[in-house]
Amino acid sequence: MKTSYILQIFLSLIISVGATSCSDDDDYNPAPEKINFVLENDLLSFQKESASNSFRIKSEVAPQIDCGANWVNLELERLTASIYRLNVTVAENSGNDRTAIVKIISGTETKTLAINQSSTPLASVSDITAWLGLGWNPGNHMDAYKNGVADELCDFNYPLTQELFDKVKAAGFKTVRLPVTWLGHIGPAPDYKIDGRLERVAEIVGYAEKAGLNIIINIHHDGSGGYGYWLDFKPAAANVAKNLEVQDQIQKVWTQIAERFVDTGDFLIFEAFNEIHDGDWGWGANLTDNGRQYGLLNEWLQIFVDAVRSTGGKNATRYLGIPGYAGGWELIEHLEIPKDPTIGRMLVSVHCYSPGKFCQEFYDEGGNWTYLPEWGHTATEGKYPADDVDEEGLADIFRGLKARFTDNNIPVYIGEFTCTNRPSGRETEFRDYYLEYFCKAAHDCGLAPIFWDNNGPGLGAGQGAIFNRQTGEIIQNNASAVAAMVRAVSDDSPEYTLQSIYDRAPVKIEE
Repeated sequence: MKTSYILQIFLSLIISVGATSCSDDDDYNPAPEKINFVLENDLLSFQKESASNSFRIKSEVAPQIDCGANWVNLELERLTASIYRLNVTVAENSGNDRTAIVKIISGTETKTLAINQSSTPLASVSDITAWLGLGWNPGNHMDAYKNGVADELCDFNYPLTQELFDKVKAAGFKTVRLPVTWLGHIGPAPDYKIDGRLERVAEIVGYAEKAGLNIIINIHHDGSGGYGYWLDFKPAAANVAKNLEVQDQIQKVWTQIAERFVDTGDFLIFEAFNEIHDGDWGWGANLTDNGRQYGLLNEWLQIFVDAVRSTGGKNATRYLGIPGYAGGWELIEHLEIPKDPTIGRMLVSVHCYSPGKFCQEFYDEGGNWTYLPEWGHTATEGKYPADDVDEEGLADIFRGLKARFTDNNIPVYIGEFTCTNRPSGRETEFRDYYLEYFCKAAHDCGLAPIFWDNNGPGLGAGQGAIFNRQTGEIIQNNASAVAAMVRAVSDDSPEYTLQSIYDRAPVKIEE
């Protein structure tokens, strides 16, 4: 039977009898400032399961709540004199998709809240991990820029093509993370209008859809990291006015991006930012400012979520990627998951370049740009330090992410990891071993790995391309590496374990 009910909070006023003013100006009684009637959200989305969510209401008087759906339970809670919280609980949905409309009345004003509940159950962490699969970044491409202007073709790049995306899919990848820098393509305040670059990004998103790939797009090198462009984190952390300016631009840029893709399917994921920090990669003022920078990033992430969700359409339930400070796993404990009007559609993004001297490169004592050639328990003495991250250390990183997030039903993807190309032989054996172990350890903890291809086509330090961007062909010694990574995230047979990979490490050479 249809039910209707009114929830009303009755306010008690305590009046002091005989109280008089102590002011000399007894006739001065300024009119109280009018409190506008505002809903924090006008749409909540749920999956099949019974679940709860809440949002705030600003109202001069206690609001009345009217709903005719018997599968919705509403409880109004007063937080301050003019701020209320509406707690919404939906029953499990055993039928088709359904919607309830809630009327919220403040005096003579009425606003509505839509509550959508799907008939589809929440995806599990393992479902999301399998859906994302193994991923690939076309790094230093749509994120590349020169002289403050992002340019897909700078550094002698070729345009990304449908053929390339088709071959990425054929190689066994399921997801492309497309880093996008917007520098030089955003107009002035107050509109911050994005130019035709947004249509080029949409074209590339179309390549992914046609190839059957998921795709993640983000705001990448737009000033985070102390470079002084519009996403200017360090000054924003120090100055309220600057922070408000940046927040306004974040809201307007992400609103435009979201509106362009409002009808695009779930294969598209939005990732808020890349590696936000003050220029010191986690070794700066964040260590001494009592959490100011960590809190600021959390504020920006909430603005991102609110901007995307406010556009409605497919964006009301789109998966959103949420990065921590400096992007990596090292400071992820400071991340606060934003409040989301949609249940179960938040993903955490982390980067993992551990151990850096093996999987990337460094300057040695002689000033040479180099890398360590071996890794793990069978590495030759002197070719990998015993006190750096080994197999157990790498697995521990992923176990920590599992304990914090995936064990709490929050999916995680490793948005960037890599290992530079090596000469064939023993060095490539260790590279393949590392990549297979990395991906399997991540997969076993419910984490989806996405390889950072830096577009360096050669061998050695700084050279980490998997695909030829012009032809889509796999280059260097990457056929075996790709096969190992694909197996690591897809083979769940009982005999294929992390231990079995460990036991197949390259043979140790005693010197």
